[in-house]
Amino acid sequence: MKVQMNRPIVKHQIKGVTLVRNGRGFSKPELKEAGIIDIRMAKNKSIPIDVLRKTTIAENVEQLRPIAKDILNLSKTAEKES
Repeated sequence: MKVQMNRPIVKHQIKGVTLVRNGRGFSKPELKEAGIIDIRMAKNKSIPIDVLRKTTIAENVEQLRPIAKDILNLSKTAEKES
């Protein structure tokens, strides 16, 4: 099941000006804060992950929370069936 989502954002500053652009993927701390602990499962559900980024951006976490809820519900139902 593919999950529809927007691209994560990345913020950086140059001379005091904050620039925002689309990122390659979500960082591991963002996934953990949203409730997705298993990185391998997130990759299987086609969630883009950027292993180089270490920052946590609140907008990305808010975007991941409903996706994490769906994924965790799906994994719990799969465990009950088997």
